[in-house]
Amino acid sequence: MAADSIDWVKGQAAIRPDAAALQIGGSVTTYRELDEEADEYAAELTQRGVGRGHLLRFPAAFDRTSVVVIVAGPRAGAVIAPQPTYASTHLDLIDEASGGGEPARVVLDTSGTGGRRRSCVLTSSNVAAAVAASRGRLGNGSDDRWLLCLPLHHVAGVSILWRSFEAGGTVVIEAGFDAGRVARSLAEGSVTFTSLVPTMLYRILRSHPGPYRNHLRGVLVGGAGAGASLVREALDAGLPVLPTYGMTEACSQVATVAPGRARQDLGTVGTPLDTMTVSIRSAQGEPCPAGTTGRIVVAGPAVSPGYLGEPRRTGVHVTGDLGHFDAEGRLVVVGRSDDMVISGGENVMPLAVADVIEQNPAVHRCAVFGVPDPEWGQVVAAAVTGEALDEQRLRAWAELRLSPAEVPRVWLIKDDLPELDTGKVDTDALRAELAG
Repeated sequence: MAADSIDWVKGQAAIRPDAAALQIGGSVTTYRELDEEADEYAAELTQRGVGRGHLLRFPAAFDRTSVVVIVAGPRAGAVIAPQPTYASTHLDLIDEASGGGEPARVVLDTSGTGGRRRSCVLTSSNVAAAVAASRGRLGNGSDDRWLLCLPLHHVAGVSILWRSFEAGGTVVIEAGFDAGRVARSLAEGSVTFTSLVPTMLYRILRSHPGPYRNHLRGVLVGGAGAGASLVREALDAGLPVLPTYGMTEACSQVATVAPGRARQDLGTVGTPLDTMTVSIRSAQGEPCPAGTTGRIVVAGPAVSPGYLGEPRRTGVHVTGDLGHFDAEGRLVVVGRSDDMVISGGENVMPLAVADVIEQNPAVHRCAVFGVPDPEWGQVVAAAVTGEALDEQRLRAWAELRLSPAEVPRVWLIKDDLPELDTGKVDTDALRAELAG
């Protein structure tokens, strides 16, 4: 697919030039203005010798300039690679073969399967397929305003631009994440969609417990497991939360609860999006029967052809995530295979344990992880925040609701939990604190 065939900003500028493409604070940028700025920057890149075969790495901030670069880079023939804001702008040569025969459009860094940092290649076909599948599930259109507070160097952030521009909607950009400010935007009716990670949702609910008005059409929550208790709390507050499972390698969404079904689908991430094929395989690569947990495997036109510097993917993408399908065909994600705690031969999934502990009225947040133990190999550890927490009472409460292997043997009571820039809890930092 040619890059210009998914130049949605240029397409919208031709048919809806005065419609708002971006809003940042009180400043609105129309599709015509964004298109003109992108053309100017693309011409500047061309004059600097940037074109096909170049990988343009640049710091992606919550600003108009970053959006212009994201739109303009492909117009100049370059492959864009948004980076954290502390990075510097520079050019690399890119091996076009990494795109699997189709030129790459964007390269995004990801931990990938196995936890090591890799640069994931996404083509124009990947992006177009992902956007079409997302719109098919969500039904977003030109009247929608999508609040962006996720980093643009992550697929969940940049995908908001693609989804909104394709539909002719407006992206409302927050200057980073401030729970109170985002809560006000959601409560006051200025946006209809947003995308969050569970930590963000938790902080929004602490800042403004509700009620939220019914102008909101969808609050996608992904990036880490959103426990049923957090989803239920959000729904009770009036937030139309849509639990989502996705990854960089699939250009963001793989499965999302359909609007209006969050309560019926509680504890799941709904069914796979159209064109996304999801299966469950055992450790030996064999298909798992329904209800049996195994490795999640994805395929479809949105799936990346691979990573820079590595051979092209020739089959399905075997993820590092574990899950199963329930009797109604909904996907249940139980955690990452490398997060599983094996204690005395028993397999323990941290997300499931954390979800139970967070049902304790005194607990605000919980992160569960494994720590080495000379007798058991690993034991379960839990870091919790809350009010008037007492380790003995927490342990007794957990023993009534969890199996012996699941009950945390190590408790860490914290005022707050350390986070990565994605909003996920930094369990490595918690392990280091316990070891130190």
